[in-house]
Amino acid sequence: MNCPASLSIVIPCYDEEEVLPSTYARLKELCLGWVNAGKITEYEIVFVNDGSTDKTFDIMRGFFESDQNVVVVDFRKNFGFQSAISAGLYAAKNEMIVSIDSDLQNDPEKIAEMVAKYYEGYEMVLGVRKDRAADKFFKRITAQLFYKLVSFFGIPSVYNHADFRLLSRDIVAELKNFPERARYLRSLIFSVESKYACVYYECRARALGRSKFNFSKMVSLAIDGITSFSAMPIRLISLLGIVMFLFSIIGLVYTLCVRFFLQAVVPGWASVLLIILFLGGIQNLSLGVIGEYLSKLYLEAKQRPPYIIRREYRHK
Repeated sequence: MNCPASLSIVIPCYDEEEVLPSTYARLKELCLGWVNAGKITEYEIVFVNDGSTDKTFDIMRGFFESDQNVVVVDFRKNFGFQSAISAGLYAAKNEMIVSIDSDLQNDPEKIAEMVAKYYEGYEMVLGVRKDRAADKFFKRITAQLFYKLVSFFGIPSVYNHADFRLLSRDIVAELKNFPERARYLRSLIFSVESKYACVYYECRARALGRSKFNFSKMVSLAIDGITSFSAMPIRLISLLGIVMFLFSIIGLVYTLCVRFFLQAVVPGWASVLLIILFLGGIQNLSLGVIGEYLSKLYLEAKQRPPYIIRREYRHK
């Protein structure tokens, strides 16, 4: 790899007016230090406004007007975190492209280690949390459950890696060949590159504001991640259907044997009702899973863009 190389930092934002000033100041300080130390040749900071409803965009515009190294991508509406990251990656012009959360709970100083890995020949460097001790109990449990499900369904991923990563410009160019609307970059990147390095960091507490990534968004991201990269849920439904069919045959044979050979009637209306309720629940669950896949096909078939940019602000 070229050493030193140029660096772009992508920051997706939705209603982050509280944290943006300190985030920008910290990243600018670090980037200038890396330039002066000869670790990078130049840098740019790419802010993506994901349809914010507060003063986030105005703050970004202020950064842009006072700093030649700032780029602003302004969405027409909120398209979601993964779309915002994608737009920022595609807007970035430098050789190394890092995506990082706007609240800097991902340690920005670790970007220097990512850059060092890039110079060692890795075009994909993943930021991985050392642990989840800082998380609340519920979030820690649900995160562990999600990663276990991802592993069970055979979806490529790295445990405790979110969206803090470095990608080469070539890998980002390859990602453009994947046009799907429901994007799950944590696994999509492995469709492009299998060789990667990891940089481990401690997740910091959020200094200001509150996270906009609520429980419903986490569930939506998990569903997108599973249904976009694995057909196993559909196969499990088929397998469950076969197992239930076999059990019903066994139950039928047992009932007939008791009735005709023992001259008795199998009692148990309560158990029959429970079985009916159980089967009804399984059917509804199966329809829900199938519906998720059908809705994804429906959205992809319409070929709507994953995001719409109102304007990109860039210094010539």
